[in-house]
Parts: sequence; structure tokens; C-alpha cells
Amino acid sequence: MIFLFCIVVCFLVGCQNQTTPPPTTTTTENPVIPQNTDTVKTQPPQVLEPVAQTPQPVPSTVPPLAPPIQQSFTYLQKKPIPETQNPTTQKPEPITENKLFWQSENTMQWNNLKAVATAAQHAYDDLGKNFSWISKNGKLYAYYAQKIITTDDLVSAGYLESGLQSSNYEILLLNGKDVMYYPGAEVPPESMKFCIFVAYHQSDGSYLLGTTAGKAGILSSASYNGLMNRYNQNHNIIGKLSSTSAEYSRILNFVGLYEGKLEDYFVREICKDDMYAVVTFSNRQNTANIKQYILRNDNNFWEVVYTNLQNIYAPITSVNQALPDFNLALLPDFNLASWKSSLKKSDNTLTAALVSKKIITDENQIFYQCGTSDYFYIVLTNGSRYVAYYIEGAWQITHVNSDYEAKNFIAQRTGADYGFLILDD
Repeated sequence: MIFLFCIVVCFLVGCQNQTTPPPTTTTTENPVIPQNTDTVKTQPPQVLEPVAQTPQPVPSTVPPLAPPIQQSFTYLQKKPIPETQNPTTQKPEPITENKLFWQSENTMQWNNLKAVATAAQHAYDDLGKNFSWISKNGKLYAYYAQKIITTDDLVSAGYLESGLQSSNYEILLLNGKDVMYYPGAEVPPESMKFCIFVAYHQSDGSYLLGTTAGKAGILSSASYNGLMNRYNQNHNIIGKLSSTSAEYSRILNFVGLYEGKLEDYFVREICKDDMYAVVTFSNRQNTANIKQYILRNDNNFWEVVYTNLQNIYAPITSVNQALPDFNLALLPDFNLASWKSSLKKSDNTLTAALVSKKIITDENQIFYQCGTSDYFYIVLTNGSRYVAYYIEGAWQITHVNSDYEAKNFIAQRTGADYGFLILDD
């Protein structure tokens, strides 16, 4: 019996070994588990986050002071930043915003505002300084191309994947602190600076405001118009002040108060409207130390609000950021920052040439002189005026009848504005 029992046990053990499946080899793949689609939970809508922006390569050339119309915008359309660059310098992927079926109309509008603001901010960061994108009357504006930037422009430049109706969205360049002045504003902390805002005009007349950080508030029509008026750059007629006018002397007195010394200046020009004035001047001891100040008229008192403009290589964007309601047409055509290393208050060879040509007998007869290595402007104590230009290793000297004639004489020869050398008539 014991023998038969052992045979039965061995038979049962053998059957169990044949039916047990072999162990499976583990892999790195995750098994796909089928789900009943009726029980899948709908995911909540996702809000697009701003794409991280990395520095873009600076174009090899900077546009001239007065490039042809559309030059900077043509750059956007025909010279996109290559997608094959080093990953750390690639342009961000175009922003797209599609309405998901579970989104309300209101949610879709806020998401669209954020998407447009993010795309516009990327474009402004990449191209704004090199092509002078500014805030003009509150709106994002390509200064050289003379064009307001729209969603269509962002699409053509590759920053926005699908164009939203451009007439519905206004792309703004504002200071968040100014926006917070108006009821209904809810500016995020990260947007409390000079940055992109986007406005959507609703059927009831109000405006939704958004930034790269999301919702920035809802302004009434009156508040929105007030905000835009705050950035209005039209302050009546622009003109150059005559040195004989009372306002000319008043502005110089305020410049002297700011500098802490009341003295006579060699003034190149004062250009003003009813709100701002730009003064280009030097003291009498060093005519090559030319300065530029911007003053603002506050209840008939002129206050210096921007100093050392002569050191700024990109005055259009720098001044616009600091004084967004300033009319940039007040700025002179010349850029002093590009000339400051070339300025000279005198030249010994030129003085010798003036003596040899019997124009003067002594350098004390020179009332004013200022120049570069190529051009000088000289005014004598007797009122005579001369332009000197260096050619073929020698100074050539020409008599002119006025400061105006001197400026035109140099402009005709060079095609450039040398007004920083020329005194006011």
C-alpha cells in the first residue's frame, strides 16, 4: 500500500509541473491596460504656460537712423531665426490656442489673451530693441516700419501658430503700475513693469486685459480710454526754440538749477512741444562735453526727467520705456553716443591753419569751436563763422553766413546731421 501511495503522489507532482506557466521576462515597456471609455474621467482644461524665452542672437547690423519703410518688419517675415540653432538659442515654438469642447466662452477668451500676450512678449524680447519696437499711444508699434503690431504679424513672424481675429485684439506695451491705477485692474505681480498687455473688446464695451501671467483685469470703456490717453504722445506742435525767446532762457535756467550751477551754455538746440523739451548743450569750458537732457513741463515749471541721453546708444527704446508718452519726434537725428569718442574741443593743426590763412592772429579770437577729426565749426569773437573740413592731409576752411548755413553745408557733403557741432542762430 505504501508503494502504491508513493506512485500516486509522484504522478500528481508531475502533472502540476507540466501545467505551471514559465516565468515571464520583465521589460521596460508598460503594459497597455484597456479601459472602458464610458468611465474615463474628463481632464480639466489646461492653461498654456509662457514658453521659456532664451536670448536671441543679435543681428549683425543695426538699422540706420531712418531705414526705408517696412525694413524691420520685412526682417520678421523674410529672416526668421533659424530653427537649427543651438537649443539654448532657439526661438520658442509658436503659441497656439484652440478651444476645447468643455471650455466656456469666457475661459477661452482669457486663454487666448494669455497666448497672444506670450507670443507678443517673445517677439518684443527678441526683436524690440534692435528694430525699435515701442509703445506708441499705448500700442505695440514698430518704429522703423511705422506699423502697429497685430496678431496677424505675430503669425507671419512665426510666434503665433494660428491667427486670431486681429480686429478683436489690441497688443499694448504698458507699465503695469499705470494699469493698476484704474478700477477693475488685477495686474499679476510679475506684470507690474513695462511689458506686453493684450486687450479684448467685449460687446458691452468693456475690455478684458491679459498678460503672459494670465488675467490682468476688466476695464470699463471709460477706464480703458483713460489708460490710453495716459500714453498719448501728441502734445501739440513740435518746434525749435529761438535763442531770443523767453521760454528758451527759462528752460536753460531749469537746466542750471538741476546741475547746481547757473552759467552760460553753448546750446546746440532746444526742441519742444507743450509737454517735453530736449536740450543739447555744453558748458563753455569744454565744448566737447556735450550733454542732452529731457525736461517735462509741469504747470509751467520745467523739470529735468531724463539725463545723460548723450550716453544712450538706443535712445528710441530707452526713452520710450522711461517716458512712454514722450513724442520721439523731439529727438534729434544725430546720436551723440556714437560720436562722443570722436568729439574734440580744439585742434592745434586747425588753429595753425586759421593763423596761416590770416583768419585770426591769435587763438583768443576764437569764441567757440567744436569738432571731430573730419569737421569743425568755429565762431570768432567778431561773429564770423567758419566750417573746417579735413581732406588730403590738410584743413580746408570755408566762411558761412549763419549757423543754419553751416549745418546745411556739412549735411550736403556728408549726408549726415552734424547739428551737435552747430550753435543756435
